[in-house]
Amino acid sequence: MTNFTMDTCIDANTPLGIDQACLSILNLYYTPVIFYAIPWEAYTGTGVPKSVLLPNSNTSLIISTKYPLHIYYQVTDHDRYWEYCHLTYTFKEHGSYGWNISQSSICSDIYVLREPTEVYLPIFAAFMTFVLLAVIWTTSKVIVRVVKGKLSPNVVHDDLDRLQDTESMTHSVIQTTEFSTRIHSVDTFRGISILLMIFVNNGGGEYVFFNHSAWFGLTVADLVLPWFAWIMGMTITISKRTELRVTISRMKLILHCLRRSAILILLGLMINSMHSKSLSDLRFPGVLQLLAVSYFVCATLETIFMKLHSEDTLLQFGYFAMFRDILHSWPQWLIMAGIILTHTLITFLMPVPGCPRGYLGPGGPYEYRGKYTNCTAGAAGYIDRSIFGDHMYSKTQHSVYGSIERYDPEGLMNTISSIFIVFLGVHAGKILLLYYKDSSKVIRWVAWAVITGLVAGILCNFEMRGGVIPVSKRMMTLSYVLTCSSFAFLLYTILYVLIDHKQIWRGAPFVYAGTNPIFLYVGHILTKDLFPWAWTIANPTHASRLAMNFWTTSLWGIIGYLLYRKHVIITI
Repeated sequence: MTNFTMDTCIDANTPLGIDQACLSILNLYYTPVIFYAIPWEAYTGTGVPKSVLLPNSNTSLIISTKYPLHIYYQVTDHDRYWEYCHLTYTFKEHGSYGWNISQSSICSDIYVLREPTEVYLPIFAAFMTFVLLAVIWTTSKVIVRVVKGKLSPNVVHDDLDRLQDTESMTHSVIQTTEFSTRIHSVDTFRGISILLMIFVNNGGGEYVFFNHSAWFGLTVADLVLPWFAWIMGMTITISKRTELRVTISRMKLILHCLRRSAILILLGLMINSMHSKSLSDLRFPGVLQLLAVSYFVCATLETIFMKLHSEDTLLQFGYFAMFRDILHSWPQWLIMAGIILTHTLITFLMPVPGCPRGYLGPGGPYEYRGKYTNCTAGAAGYIDRSIFGDHMYSKTQHSVYGSIERYDPEGLMNTISSIFIVFLGVHAGKILLLYYKDSSKVIRWVAWAVITGLVAGILCNFEMRGGVIPVSKRMMTLSYVLTCSSFAFLLYTILYVLIDHKQIWRGAPFVYAGTNPIFLYVGHILTKDLFPWAWTIANPTHASRLAMNFWTTSLWGIIGYLLYRKHVIITI
């Protein structure tokens, strides 16, 4: 008589956690076998041993549903190991599944014992709730205006001719401005970026696509930092044009850029110190540090080479007028081409001890059967480990790839990549300034979205993990930079048409957060996990985590709105 052991994880009354399912494996062998499982994107020939399946037994295991799993089992026969039944399956949260293996090495397909739950309903409910609130808010405003007899069309003000208060560069940290003179599409884009960043930094409801990709590929969370850097580039163009028009010396502007970058770096180090025990392990790189360096490089280049309208009459009215956005800044393009070429050559030609040239993977024990264990992030990781030592990102236990070498997602090579993202935003700002017809601006933004998207697709072979240069946020590869920039061009085009051209939307509620992005970013880091922004959930689910993360994001959105209503901008 065959004996079966039953684990309680297939009991319908036993709760499973977030991204968990139950797999019951029926082993009909007369000897123990070893069960292996690994996320499909990490599988390159080696799996992770999960359990020893006893002979003639039914073993139930709790497995992760974050990524599709590649599973198989191993049998030992006279000191030789045989692997059988390799298959990949997408398990779904809170479902119970069965799998049968037998002495004949014939394996059944995965079958469902208990249907999984619908994990995306909370997202749909949240979306409908926000839509309802937006409709109620808009309707109430219309009713109030009608009652007061003040219903009038929106007037969108152009801030291209706004003169900034030059005294604020050297004296004031908090300044009051007339908000109606700002470009609302720019603030809206920046608000979308910062609120989305707050949402994903707080967990994003623990959904995979609201968290950063494991190593290769692209998720919603992977877009936020490049978008923020891209729109920062656009504001560089606008602000530098304005500052040069009020005859501020270029050297003074460069010193101002240096001062602003230094403050950003200091703020970044202060934030990093929250997670350090002493100065000996203080992390030097960080998000604000990356933004500071990329800002300084691009802002300095614009300060040195930017031409005022009076200096480029030929480009405005000559034969090359339709290309003046490129010709206007050809020195910056040459410098940027040199930066990209240098980054590419280092990535693919620099020798790294014990590693192949051009390696872009995570390393670890499962990457090609541990062949590249010490090669995490290739040349970029090697450079960061050599320069920063203990002063870099300290986490070495990867949820997918196991134990990997230290590397920094905001390290030196990634910072160089971010410079190009900011520069593409600078170029988008050039289009905004140099062309007067809205149709001319829109056509060029869309064209750049297509160009950057096509080049990115060619580099990665239009795959998440493929091509000469795969898409990787962890490495900030060129294909990743171009992909994110393509989406940025496209999103800004839509916002510009809706807000500044057609004037059918004022950008609320994102426009409020977009006026004080650095304050909101630093504030949400300092208050993370503190009440009333967050609290401990005893038995978390996607719904409960999503509700809390939306609350956290909304609370910071409200703070941004209050600052907006008070006409307060906190700058550095």
